[in-house]
Amino acid sequence: MRISVIVPIKLNNSRLPCKTFLRLGGKPLCEYAFDNLVNFKRMNSHLDISITVYCSDESICEFLPEDIDFLQRSNRLDGDEVLMSEVVDNFIKMVKSDIYVLTFITAPFLKPESISKALKIMIDNKLDSIHSVQKIKSFSDYNGSPINYNPFKIIQTQLLKPIYIHTSGFYIFNDKTAQESRRIGENFKYFVVSHKECIDIDTAEDLEFARQLV
Repeated sequence: MRISVIVPIKLNNSRLPCKTFLRLGGKPLCEYAFDNLVNFKRMNSHLDISITVYCSDESICEFLPEDIDFLQRSNRLDGDEVLMSEVVDNFIKMVKSDIYVLTFITAPFLKPESISKALKIMIDNKLDSIHSVQKIKSFSDYNGSPINYNPFKIIQTQLLKPIYIHTSGFYIFNDKTAQESRRIGENFKYFVVSHKECIDIDTAEDLEFARQLV
């Protein structure tokens, strides 16, 4: 069974310029993801795992450890209007695997143990996909309407049905799901990660909060 980890990176970020190389706790943001993925691979040395950074700019190679490969993508895929599904589709056309792990450098506190546990759950239960989520029990609305509560009968917060929010931690999916241009198949599970692991660095405010945690 071949498992390919894809780390898509574009260096022309508009919301937080040069995000990939911004300092967090004495090292660039990207190194947190790289270190976590190398540890994940070593924890699962019995599996055939490859880790690939998919980026248009070769300068990222300066930061890559030995266990992580580089695959150059077209500059066309760096546009703000390009969907992540298109980026992943282009990757899987070039790299064939049984299972893909899509993860991002913007989740510096994601634990390699979490990825390992999720992968094991997927394989053991013959799932087609599993992805990281944050579990929240709070009164939630969408488009002006309540999602998980009755506004005419307010109950205790702990009795609410939880809301599951996707994080930037990981999406793990099999080849069939990937070929359908999907991250989440029909036979999937949520993998709940800690609140700290949910932190996603997209803005200057996010980065400052992460620096306080470090």
